[in-house]
Amino acid sequence: MQRTYQLRVVKTEQVTPTIKSFTLTSERAKLPGFGAGAHLSLKLPMGLRQYSLINDPFQEKSEFTIAVKNVGTKEGGSAFLHHHVHTGDVIEASGPENFFPVRTEARHHLLLAAGIGITPFLSMMAFLKGMNQPFELHYSGSSEHECAFYSTIKENYPDESTFYFMKREQKERELKKVLEDQPVGTHIYICGPSSFMDTYLSYCKNLGYPDENLHSERFRPAKITQKPYPFSVTEKNTGKTVQVQSNQSLLEALREEGIPVPYACRMGVCGTCEVNVCNGEVIHHDTFLTEDERKEKMLTCVSRGKGHLSVRV
Repeated sequence: MQRTYQLRVVKTEQVTPTIKSFTLTSERAKLPGFGAGAHLSLKLPMGLRQYSLINDPFQEKSEFTIAVKNVGTKEGGSAFLHHHVHTGDVIEASGPENFFPVRTEARHHLLLAAGIGITPFLSMMAFLKGMNQPFELHYSGSSEHECAFYSTIKENYPDESTFYFMKREQKERELKKVLEDQPVGTHIYICGPSSFMDTYLSYCKNLGYPDENLHSERFRPAKITQKPYPFSVTEKNTGKTVQVQSNQSLLEALREEGIPVPYACRMGVCGTCEVNVCNGEVIHHDTFLTEDERKEKMLTCVSRGKGHLSVRV
């Protein structure tokens, strides 16, 4: 289990009209270090919400800083943070965790961001610069005014950063050309709206990038369009057969039967709840496993079976 902290908000800043940053610290404990790409989980009234850490992993201060875009949903975590959390308030948090680390084996790092998807790359760029590793950022936004951390990025990474404030069709042409011109050994990191991520991940695969060179982060599960149906699962180690209802995940059903499957994100992005599939058809909804891995594995938090499955935890 991740350690939890009572974090006090010591600073807030309106970064753009819709994005606000929050700097948090603990008055009782020294906060742990974190890796580039890591995030915090905040315990909010509407449940746990994950936000990337944007400060420098090499900093000496015992602080965490996040940036949150207000997406306009009144019941959402972003609106709560924007309208109800102020300097001096205390928030319970756990982490840091990192499902989106920098791959040290890469010969070159290409960071592809859109909108609030810039947040994990802020710590990554500080880390890569500090380690003298080659990287480039390609940041797509609607305008300079709406582009979070534009001045900071221009000041600190002038030679590594390219911004795209043109029409969508032109952005797509130019970004695809960037992906076509990368040296062997490049690793691609993509974060932004789902449509943005899906477009360029698909294009990278069409270009022949190996799955292990493609990295993305989503803080929402992939959109599921199919109606969920109940199914059954036999867990081979215990011999137990579990019924999974349409409104229930396999992870929940297994744990209710006393089968200890570990978990973390519950969104199909971290791989913690992975199990081996012995037989049966799986409907995959994760964004973690490769196509080859999906032949033998599944993530129990989001993926489902069709009819009956046999798995081994």
